[in-house]
Amino acid sequence: MCPLPLAAAAVTAPRTPLRLLGRGLAAAMSTARPLKSVDYEVFGRVQGRGPPTYTEDEARKIGVVGWVKNTSKGTVTGQVQGPEEKVNSM
Repeated sequence: MCPLPLAAAAVTAPRTPLRLLGRGLAAAMSTARPLKSVDYEVFGRVQGRGPPTYTEDEARKIGVVGWVKNTSKGTVTGQVQGPEEKVNSM
């Protein structure tokens, strides 16, 4: 069996929708405070509400933006952006 070229593999990979956090980076950038961006991936068994929904709700409360999605590996990955102290609290 011949492996698929990289481009063909990317086309056939299942797509997972992203959930956007907050109201956009412009809202977070409206402050003069230093901004921070963090990429993350959560491993392990998660119970209760879906992690993307919980993360989206918390991001709105705290006032950060970004995205979050479930992966095919059973993890949750995303990015959080905003004022440094708010990203740290997230």
